[in-house]
Amino acid sequence: MLPGLLACALSMTGERGGCDIRVARVDIDGRSQEVASGDSRAPEPVAVPSTARSVGFHFEEAGPGGGPTSRLRYRLEGHDSAWRDLPVKMRAIIYFLDRRHAIVGSTEFEMVGESPGWRDTIEASDFVSRRGEAVAPERSATVRISFISHGGQAGMGVLGVDAVRVRVQSAGGERTRDFDLGVSHGSDLTHPLGSPGQWVREGSRGELAQLLVRPTPSPHPILVIWDDDPSAFGNWATGNDIPMAPGDRVTLEWETAHTIGGSSPGHATYARLKPGLYWFRVATAKASGELTGEEVSLPVEVFAPLYHRPQFWVGLAVLAGGATLWARQVVARRRMQRRLAKLEREQAMERERARIARDLHDDVGAGLAEIAMQSDWVLGDLGQKPSAETRGRVERIRESATELARSVDGIVWATNPANDNLRHFASYLTEYTAKFCEAAGLRVRLDVPRQLPELALAGRVRHHFLMALREALHNAAKHAGPSLVRIGILAEGGNLRVSVQDDGRGFDPGAPVAAGAHEGIENMRRRMEEIGGEFHLESRPGGGTRLEFCAPLAHPALCDTTPQG
Repeated sequence: MLPGLLACALSMTGERGGCDIRVARVDIDGRSQEVASGDSRAPEPVAVPSTARSVGFHFEEAGPGGGPTSRLRYRLEGHDSAWRDLPVKMRAIIYFLDRRHAIVGSTEFEMVGESPGWRDTIEASDFVSRRGEAVAPERSATVRISFISHGGQAGMGVLGVDAVRVRVQSAGGERTRDFDLGVSHGSDLTHPLGSPGQWVREGSRGELAQLLVRPTPSPHPILVIWDDDPSAFGNWATGNDIPMAPGDRVTLEWETAHTIGGSSPGHATYARLKPGLYWFRVATAKASGELTGEEVSLPVEVFAPLYHRPQFWVGLAVLAGGATLWARQVVARRRMQRRLAKLEREQAMERERARIARDLHDDVGAGLAEIAMQSDWVLGDLGQKPSAETRGRVERIRESATELARSVDGIVWATNPANDNLRHFASYLTEYTAKFCEAAGLRVRLDVPRQLPELALAGRVRHHFLMALREALHNAAKHAGPSLVRIGILAEGGNLRVSVQDDGRGFDPGAPVAAGAHEGIENMRRRMEEIGGEFHLESRPGGGTRLEFCAPLAHPALCDTTPQG
């Protein structure tokens, strides 16, 4: 429950008026909060969050007799630049009557609030032109014009009407008649209760319909409805009906100056108020809108939620900045730790590779060399005494030992981290090819750039390329019968390309073959796929064979530098 509001403020003379104005309820997004009245103490502000879509104020006034006696005006200080009125309307009406003077249709034209140019009184105000049209319905015989203050609404205000004209145009448009309904004759036209010749007073209180002299453009009487009674209404209506027929178009023109408002009870709604302190004020006024000096005020504080306040966002930005800086430091620290751990692993792996290379060279390589030399010694010592079968077996032992020694030499070279670059790879590959072709009695041509870039090359890549090249050379020497073998090495676009081409007998890659006949080709293809590369083969019978091995230098598979297979 909110604290009570201020009672009626003291009047200009210091005496409390006879009104009883109060704000009975405040609605915040449709949720009602009752407000106690009659407390002369200054109330605490009504708290409204700035996220509220609407704030509604319900207010009322009771006179000495218990009912409303005044026009109520309101404003939200800090938001409204002028007083507002309750939306009550006065109307101009075109009535259509049949031959028995019964109403068969009507059209209304509303007038609300204050007209443009209103200046406190009718005499000082500028009049504005209004216009309305209607079509006569069936059974229409005459038309009647009426200006009425309100119908059943608790409205109050002042309405001035001048220069009333009616134009009747036949349905076919053949005939048009104009009727001047201005106040130009009658009796006592300068008296408020005078009788104009073309108009009669009607309504619950006829005296609310009055005459007034408008000073411009020259002094002349006009129709006025001075409605100062919320429970009554006044009406000016034409005394003589204007003849017309069904389907005729009726145009009503008039000039007006007015101020119109409502009495108790009242309701005002404001949408999306900005944060700040406001005062909602309700005041009593005369029919003309002039304030009587009695009002109540209610403070309203619209506060921004914590997350809508600049301080919150500044603090949050500072906190976010600190958190971001801390997070960056943590990420940088962890990244550095990962880099150090990776370097340590790489160094440990390189040390292990170097150890394996030394062991292979010192132990396996030396042992195989010893076997080969002992085989040579045995062959020399046997002379012509042993059988051909024994000599053949010893010869095969020597050849196998020699071949294994070469393989171990290749594995040692691929394992040694000192050779993890492109230049060492190209040098070893060309040297190996030259020795192999010389031993096989083949001519060789090497297409290798004089200057190769300083690029790192993982041991696994070197190993797979070397094994694939050995397989290609062995296949060429064993099956193709070439006279020339060409070897190409190229590094471009982040890829390493090695090609092997011979001028041998060639074959049809698409021809069916026995199981296992092309196992070497499949081995070469798998080796390239394991390091993220590609294998291409071109051959035709009598046209030689060309093999190309291609793999990216930076493929993820290259991270594992341990030779396999």
